[in-house]
Amino acid sequence: MPQGTAYVRVLFWKWGWYFTNHQLDIDNVVVTGPIVDADGDGVNDDEDEYPNDSERAFNVFYPNETDFGSIGFEDNWPGKGDYDFNDLVVDYNFKQVLNGQNDLVSLTSKYKVRAIGASFENGFGFQLGCTPDKITAVSGIDVPGTYVDLAANNTENGQSKATIIVFENAYDILTHPGGALGVNTTIGAPYVEPELMTVEVTMATPVSTSITGMAPYNPFLIVDGERGGEVHLPNNAPTDLADNSLFGTQNDNSIPSEGRYYKTEQNLPWAIDIPTEFAYPVEKVEIIEAYNHFVEWAESSGDDYDDWYLDEAGYRNSDSIYSHE
Repeated sequence: MPQGTAYVRVLFWKWGWYFTNHQLDIDNVVVTGPIVDADGDGVNDDEDEYPNDSERAFNVFYPNETDFGSIGFEDNWPGKGDYDFNDLVVDYNFKQVLNGQNDLVSLTSKYKVRAIGASFENGFGFQLGCTPDKITAVSGIDVPGTYVDLAANNTENGQSKATIIVFENAYDILTHPGGALGVNTTIGAPYVEPELMTVEVTMATPVSTSITGMAPYNPFLIVDGERGGEVHLPNNAPTDLADNSLFGTQNDNSIPSEGRYYKTEQNLPWAIDIPTEFAYPVEKVEIIEAYNHFVEWAESSGDDYDDWYLDEAGYRNSDSIYSHE
């Protein structure tokens, strides 16, 4: 019987001739009893991952509890550049702690900088949909203040939405070993083992996930220490500190009034997000040479070959993909 149940009373009704001189067999009876909710948050203890904490109830992971997704950037926006998408490769894993109303209480973001295929000293950040005052504190970032101005809670000043800069310079996170351009993009060059960064965001009060948004939370690259130079995933809006005069220049075909951002006229992006670790191209090899269906995916705005990044027959050209083994 369920915890807290002292006894069970079972009532049966009989009617008509059917039960006269017949035996009634009872099988597979499920007994439900009083719901145990030790912390009073409205969530049964059997389902509550924090049964003694009324402010927390559920853990939600993305892409899952143990694996990492990846974001790859091309940093020459609004120009196309070498289009190898290894200028900055960042792996991520998110743990969202929700309360009984499914509002966000805290966010743990784990990041690994796996590759820097650039001479630029690029930064990286992400943005939640709530206002900065909804956050009590941010920890685990690497922001010496070279060009980023932080508020007391470690969100970025000058933003209407809570913006967290994870690091100002990727080379401070993944040290250049010498021997080639960048880090971990040239086969045969020294390999540098990525280190894990853990960024903790604590909310001042729980906020609906319909407001904060969902993982990966509008991630973006900051180009070579120029705060106005932001590169986002396609159709993700820039932050308040982006230089909007760059839209529509060179190869960029952004139309902000239509919600179109960071795409070429052919819908090719400058940033990609996949729910697994990205096997990125070697230095100076275009992604379209490494992945046979990337263009079809991009030009269709994701309708075709949404699995273009998988290691399926005919999908990849392995000689064009970086490996340190």
